[in-house]
Amino acid sequence: MGFSTSAAVVIFAASFMYLATIFYPLANLSNQRVLEAKKSLNDMQEDKLNTKIVITNSQVSGSDIDLTVYNNGSVTLNSSKLNVIYDGTFLTSFSISSQGVWAPRSPINVTIVNGVTGKRVKIITANGASDYAIT
Repeated sequence: MGFSTSAAVVIFAASFMYLATIFYPLANLSNQRVLEAKKSLNDMQEDKLNTKIVITNSQVSGSDIDLTVYNNGSVTLNSSKLNVIYDGTFLTSFSISSQGVWAPRSPINVTIVNGVTGKRVKIITANGASDYAIT
């Protein structure tokens, strides 16, 4: 009886050590992924806090509405990833004066085709910063 108890304890101890050597790398990998996700979230939140846009001017030319949008933050934006909501409708037919890099402290022009005055326009950047104006 004494030997079988000792053998069972040794078998359980060896099994526990084996399971621990398998579990630790998996737990470490999961922890690294969580830390990378937290860093990515912090970077996105910092970019959003440092991104500010302002619609400085709106002009009607014919049936088009021209908006001047100023990047008032410290983050370089991608102007081709702007979203425009016009009178509650997500627009796909608008043009931007300069596609690509939108440096801080610089304006771009957004033209809404066939716009109507007196409507609300909202410009949204890729990281969620936005501004609106009534045309």
